[in-house]
Formats: sequence, structure tokens, C-alpha cells
Amino acid sequence: MNIFKIFLAFFLVAGAVLGVVIGLNWTAFKVVFSDPETFSEGSEWIEKTYSLGGLAEYIEANPRHTSIVSINLDNPDDTITYQEDVPRVLGAIGGIFLLMEFERQRHEGMLSPDERVSAEELNSYVVPGWYESRHKNALRRLPKDDDGNFRLEDLLTIITRHYSQAVSDWLFFRLGPDRVNTLIDSLGSGKVDPWTPGAGIQIAISLREDTLTKREAVAALNELSPRERAERFTQLASNYVSDPSLRREVQSRSAPLRNRLLADERAIHGLWSKAEPLQFTQIFSTVYKREFLNPEASARILSHFAWAYEDPVVQQHATEYGALFESRLSYLTGLDFGTSAYTSNSYVQTVFFDDLPVAFFMHMSSNYMNQDFQRRLIYDPELRRLTGLASRQELTPSGDMPDSVSESP
Repeated sequence: MNIFKIFLAFFLVAGAVLGVVIGLNWTAFKVVFSDPETFSEGSEWIEKTYSLGGLAEYIEANPRHTSIVSINLDNPDDTITYQEDVPRVLGAIGGIFLLMEFERQRHEGMLSPDERVSAEELNSYVVPGWYESRHKNALRRLPKDDDGNFRLEDLLTIITRHYSQAVSDWLFFRLGPDRVNTLIDSLGSGKVDPWTPGAGIQIAISLREDTLTKREAVAALNELSPRERAERFTQLASNYVSDPSLRREVQSRSAPLRNRLLADERAIHGLWSKAEPLQFTQIFSTVYKREFLNPEASARILSHFAWAYEDPVVQQHATEYGALFESRLSYLTGLDFGTSAYTSNSYVQTVFFDDLPVAFFMHMSSNYMNQDFQRRLIYDPELRRLTGLASRQELTPSGDMPDSVSESP
């Protein structure tokens, strides 16, 4: 009888704990189990990629989903490029253009880094159900003055470390869409899309015609040119802030996360601005080499990425390091720079894992595998060797290559 009571108590406690866990994470559970087919995509690769060597095999087998540009500034023969001219979704790393335009306007006396910005202004670009908690957490990390306002330059930290889409959108409009896109056009050589406010994308989906599914709405938007899409999204985001009636309509039609499908989210994320990785990396190289505007302006831009060097592991292997990483469903991107402690060679890199099957994305993002891979490309010669072989399709013998992951519909 005592044993029975012990087991009963155990199961009651275990059941209560499980109930609390599921209750606190009910939205996540519902999202996963309402779309099980999408959630299982790419699962066949998980067991094969618990090592970075396995990840190199995945990269070789899946050029559709991967691009790498690792420029060795001291030894160009060691540079690695893979799918470097395939346009990839930038996401948060596109914020580099906001930092560059910020410095250009500071250089020309068009803004003051000490300008004050209220939380209300920043919150005005939040679309319900889209990264709200992430935005709130980012703002909590910033210092405020006695009136509760933020210093303009401090907001750049939110772009490079504690990412907030709403703050990025606000800064885009504060700097001026035309000015930001003029900068991009002058540097991009037609290989970088105009900057896209995320709020505009989400508003377009929320306000789609009732007869269209989200994926049908995405397909229709993809029929537009990148510039036409960017102009539409920019206008929608601007109207959302200035027109109270439109704002109320968007808020009433924005679906909560628990009612959204993973496949829909994956498709929507593909609407962000794209760039050819090589061109994008070369643009950032001018900043790293202190050639953008002047050495002081370039150094200030780089300082916003220096948080990544706080990692003690990185400090063991690199004499400098800076990074900006992005993670949103099915998209993992990274922009970084650093100098190897062993070779003294300096690198500027971008790595794109683009439109990944959901299960494989969850696997990679849960242990930050893409970040570890990208950092170690700077100082790990064996990983560089394997990645170089993969980039030339020479890593896996012909006929022994693992099956590719399933494609999305």
C-alpha cells in the first residue's frame, strides 16, 4: 500500500509538472502539432549533422539552401565562396545599411547621436503577434534618461545585438527611406534589394483579401519586382503609424501565433530584402578596412558588433571578433569579421542557411550550430579545409552523398 501511494504521488506530481510546462508553452505546442508535416521536414539530416564536419556535408548536398562567403583579406587564395551569387534573404543583417547611413548623416551633420527617442515612437511599429516580446525585451536592455527616453545612438545596439524589428523599422523611417535606399543602390551594383520594413510585410499579409491564403498572398507579392515590393511595404508601414483607422484594422486582423502555420511563416519570411552574398560581403569589407567615409566612422560601425568578442572561447582563438546573427523560422544568417590568433589572417564573412526545412532549422538553431560553424571558419584550419572541399563539391565521393532534404512545396 505504501508503494502504491508513493507511485501515485509520483505520477500526480509528474502530471502536474507536465501540465504546467504544456500550459506555459501552449502556444508553441499548438503551433507544432497543428502543422506536423511541415515540422518533420528535414528530419533525416538531424542525425548526420551533430558535428560541424557533418554540417559541411549538408552544405555540399544542399546548395539550394546555403551560401558562404569567407574572404581572407591577407591571403585571397584562402577565400571560400559557395553559391555566392544566389540572392539570399538578409533579415537582421541588412541592418548594416542603417548603421552606414546613420554614420553618413552624422558625418554630414544631419543628425545628433544624442537625440532623444521615446518608447512610444518605437512601439508604433510593432504589429500585434509579430516579435512583440522580443521588442520589449530589447528595450529593457537599454539605458533611459530621467524622462524615460532613449539616446538615438544607443538604439543601434538593438540592431546589432538585441534585435528588434520595430526599432529597425523606426530607424529606417527616421533616416529616410529614400536616403537609405540611395546608399544601397550606390553600393549594391544592382545586387542588393531596397531595404524592406518588416512591419510592412506583416501588414500586407494581415490585410490580404479574404479569399487568399497566406501562401497565396505571398505568391502574389513575389510576382512584383523587389523594388515594387519594397515600395508597397514601406507605404503600408508608414500608413500604419500615421493612420489610426488602418492601425485598428491591422490590429483586429492580425492572427495570434497560436493560429498560424509553420509553412505560412516560412513563406512570409522569404519576402524580406535579398542580396547576393558576395556583393554584400564586399560592401561590409569596406567598413572593416576602414574605407567607408573615414576610419573613425568605420570604426564606430564595427564597435557595435564587438559584443561577440565577449565570449571567452572566442578570445582563446581570435585576437578580434565581431558578429551579427539572425534567426527566424527557416532562416539562419550571419555576418562576422575576425582575426585568427594562430595565423593573424583577418576574415570578413557571411553565411546564409536559407529557407531551411523546419525540422532541420529547429535542430540547427537550438544549439547555435550555424554560429559555431561561422566563428570557427576564422580560426579552425580543418573546418576551413572541409568547407573548401564542400564548396567545390569535392567533400563527399560521388555516389556516397547523403540524400538531400525534402523540398518545400
